[in-house]
Formats: sequence, structure tokens, C-alpha cells
Amino acid sequence: MMRRKATESAARLNFQQGLMLAQQPPLDAIAGSVHVRFDDQHRQVGPKGWLAFSPDGAVWTHPKRLAAPKEWARVLALAYVCLGFGLVRQREPRTLWEIAGLLVAERFCQEAGIGAVSEDLLHPDVEIPVSGEEPLFRAFVADGCDPALLVWREALCGKGMTVFLPAEERAGTRRIPDWRGLLADGIARGVGQAIEKASGRIVATSGTTRKLTAALKAQRRLVNSHPLLGALAIGFDLEEDPRVCQLHDIRVAAIDVGSRTIWINPAAGLSEAECLFVFAHELLHAGLNHASRRRGRDPFLWNAACDFIINGWLIEMGVGSPPTLGLLHDTELAGCSAEEIYDRLARDLRRARKLATLRGTGLPDLLGKEEGGIFVDAEAYCRRALWQGMERCLMGGGRGTLPAGLVEEIRSLAQPPIPWDVRLAYWFDEHFPPPELRRGYARPSRRQASTPDIPRPSILKPPEEERRARVFGVVLDTSGSMEPRLLGKAIGAIASYAQAREVFAVRLVYCDAAAYDAGWLPPESLLERIAVKGRGGTVLQRGVDCLRDAARRDDFPKRGPVLLITDGYCEPQLSIDFEHAFLVPEGRRLPFIPRGEVFWVR
Repeated sequence: MMRRKATESAARLNFQQGLMLAQQPPLDAIAGSVHVRFDDQHRQVGPKGWLAFSPDGAVWTHPKRLAAPKEWARVLALAYVCLGFGLVRQREPRTLWEIAGLLVAERFCQEAGIGAVSEDLLHPDVEIPVSGEEPLFRAFVADGCDPALLVWREALCGKGMTVFLPAEERAGTRRIPDWRGLLADGIARGVGQAIEKASGRIVATSGTTRKLTAALKAQRRLVNSHPLLGALAIGFDLEEDPRVCQLHDIRVAAIDVGSRTIWINPAAGLSEAECLFVFAHELLHAGLNHASRRRGRDPFLWNAACDFIINGWLIEMGVGSPPTLGLLHDTELAGCSAEEIYDRLARDLRRARKLATLRGTGLPDLLGKEEGGIFVDAEAYCRRALWQGMERCLMGGGRGTLPAGLVEEIRSLAQPPIPWDVRLAYWFDEHFPPPELRRGYARPSRRQASTPDIPRPSILKPPEEERRARVFGVVLDTSGSMEPRLLGKAIGAIASYAQAREVFAVRLVYCDAAAYDAGWLPPESLLERIAVKGRGGTVLQRGVDCLRDAARRDDFPKRGPVLLITDGYCEPQLSIDFEHAFLVPEGRRLPFIPRGEVFWVR
């Protein structure tokens, strides 16, 4: 007798612990509205079953089943999810409908990591369609159901019982909760808490929460209420350390795309609405890739030009309120691109230098390095997140609130760029068009003597002078900072394209701190193992001067063309008289504004 009571007590204790586990987000809202009862008379749940539930929120459970708390949590979560998905209704065949609904609910619980499956409730794997229970139910009706799934359902509710009970008669006087809405609220709340844990505002071990400042509230509002920037806001950390802001001369705010960090100075005294505007401002800088699009322009003037456009869009969309400290905004510049505004500012440098970004007067609020793999990956993430946010806004229906210029700019950035090797092929096509084929009408050979009066055209090869004129030069940076992988990619692409376009020879010049003229080489020899000279410093001008001296001796065409392969770590000025182009690793920058094309090698 004492042993039976101890077992029942342990079963009740495990059940209560499982009940508490099932009340965690995202099912906490539904768990607070259901009525969980023990079926002591086994009227709804069989003697060997687990539970049954009705659409009005009545959940009947086995009163004496001994199971682990996590197993009870999974079973109760199945009931909550079925209610939240609106699956608890009567459809025939009832058994197949219940199995389809329970499988969909179990997939949700598995993906959410709620509880654990009991050994008594294991079943064969079933491929569940993306559309959910309806196509699965139709497949069961048409093709039949695995007998093991019938046993699984019977183990859940008991032999001769049903999992989905009809609504109680007396429940007609009681208002049935909106189960779908409660589940949606729970999911939104759970996502918010996950974001707070990831950003450090909730300490996972203790559950304590840091003080929500105006900036943190603004970040939460962006995630919850602004689908355009919500996904982008999740990926950035918010820092409000006044000492760091003072160190970097941050008056209001700044952003580092590479480290995915936004700084907001608490000393600026911004309200929540102003923080929302500032936060959205910095996120648009990141999402529109303003850092990498600078391309050698003056950092502050480019930043100011982008600020004029971003602030105009945010004011038009009504995101927060502009800071009372002031910002760059001019209605006369509406509809202008950042490049056009930059040109205007560059014409009046004395006035432009007095402008102030959110960081301060004469200071750009785009911080950090604008090169390297980490920066490239961060910009790709920002570009993708902003595109997805725009798609959600446009597909959501209703009145459009996005400015047309912003939509066009996001779409243009979302278009995949032409690969560098394809652009390099276009460059070769431009400088080395296919040789013009000429036909000759010479006398026929003896084998055609039977009809000597019929002229027979034949294709003539291009003259030797024209064939020898199809040449170009390569200045190869062989300094110690050049990666062998880049050298191999670039030289391999150049050699293959040169062969395909019937290039006669390539003038190869190795260049580090000095220039080493390797002379004329046939294109196919570049595909073989070549001895690279140099591996010291980098002075590209000497390599260009080497080709210039060869042109003066009529040993190289006076107009080129020339390809320069470098990693960007070179002198800040380069004088090139030839038609030329650069091959640079993606994520690197040239220290000068190039006149020729630049191919960013991945």
C-alpha cells in the first residue's frame, strides 16, 4: 500500500514538473488558457493512454502514469500545438485525421526542442509535406496509413478512445480562446527573448535582465514592428559605453559593419523615437553597402552624401523622429543619387567640411576596416537581410510605405554581380576581337581539274604581321603579401582566355621592389610551372616603367593593353599610359582611384 502511494506521488510530481516545462515559450500563452484535469474514471483516456483534449481547451490526462517530466512536457505540448494550429476538430476518417494532425504537431515540438519522446510513443519516420496536415491527411485517405502509426495513436489516447474530443456541452456559455492568436503571441515573445539572450540582455544562467535603455527599446521596436529592418537589426550588437564613444569621437552614433556593432552615445540624451531613427539610419548604411561602394572617394563626403539620402527616406517612411541635435536633410536633393550629391559637395569643399554626420562634424560614422573576408561576408549578410525585409513589406499587401528610390536601390544591390572571370573575358573580347577571315580565289588544284572554270573560294590565314600584333603585357605583383592562390587563379584565367582569343604572346614582368622582365612568352607556357621572381616589397610603377621602356624600343605596343595583378598593397600613386585593367582580391582596395577596369577575384 505504501509502495503504491509512493509511486502515485512520484507520478504526480513528474507530471507537475512536465506541466511547468510545457509552459515555456512559445506555448506559454496557450498553457495559461487550457484546463488540465486528471481522468480518474478513464472516460476520456484509456487505462494505458496518456491524454485527450477538446477544442474548448479541456485536456484530460492519465492520473497515475509514471513518466519523466520531459516526456510529459512533450505529450502536453502536442495538445497545445494542436490547439494552436486549429487541428482539434472532427473529420472523417477520424483516426487518419488525428494521426495527420499529431504528426504535424510533433514536428513543431521536435524543431522547437520541447520535451522528449517516450519509448512508448516511438513510431516510424514519416515525411511531412511543407503545406502541413491537409496533404498528409489526403495521402493517408488515398494510400492508407502505416499500421505502426495506428498503434502510436492508440498508445497516446488508449484503446477504443479518441485523441480529439468534441467540445463539452456546457462550454457553449464560455468564450473559447483564440488559440491561433495565443500561439502567434507566444512565438513572437519567444523570438524576442531569444534575441535578448543572444545579445546578452538576458543572462541565460540566471535569467536576470539588464536595464532596457531607450536604444534597446528602439532595437526591439525595429525587430517587432518594422519588417524592412527587423532581420537586419537582429544581426547587430548595440553598444552604449560612453568611454568608447568618447574614444572614437562619437557624438550620437556610428557603425562598424565588419564587427556588426552599432554604437549609440548615451550622453546624447536621445528619446526612444530618436533612437529608433538613429538605429534605422545606421542599419541602412550597412544594408545598402555604403562602405564598399565608396570606391576611393573621400570618406566624409561620401558618408555625408549617403546621409542626405537615408535621412530623406526615413522621414518619408515615418520611422521614429529625427534627433533634435540636427541631421543632414535637404528636400532639394530628393531624387538625387549618392554619387550626384557627392559631386555637388566636392565642388564646395569649404562648406562641405562644416557638415556634421551622426558621429560629428567632419567625421564619417562608418567605422572599421573595409576589406577582408569578414567584412565581405558581413556586407553580403546585410544586403541579403535588407532584401528579405523588403520582400516581406511588398508581399504583405496594404498601402505601400517604402520610397521608390529605396526599393530600386535594394533591388539593384540584390542582383548578383557579373563574375570576375566573365568580365575578364569581355575585356579580352574588347581588345582581341576574332581575326577577320578572308577568302581567296586562287586557281584550283589538280584534283579539281575537271571543272577549272568554277571559282572555289578558300579561307586565308591572317597575315603574319596582324597575328604578331595580338599581344598584351602582364605586370605581376610578386611581393611577399601576394597569396599563391591568387597568383594561380589570375594567371590561369589569363592564359586560358589568351589561348582562346589566339593571342600570339604575353609580355610578363614580375614586380616587387624591383622589376624583372621575363620577356615574351606564349600563352600556353603560363599554364605550366613558372618560376616567380621577387617576393619582396611592392613598387608597381617600376613594372609599368619596364613596359614603357620596351615600348620606346618598339618591343611592346605603345597603347598596350596591360593587366596588373596585385593585392592592393602598393604605392598610393601609379602613372600608366597604356590601356590597362587590375585584378585584385575581393575585399581589398587600391590606394588610388583607378582609371582602368578592376576585376575583383574571389
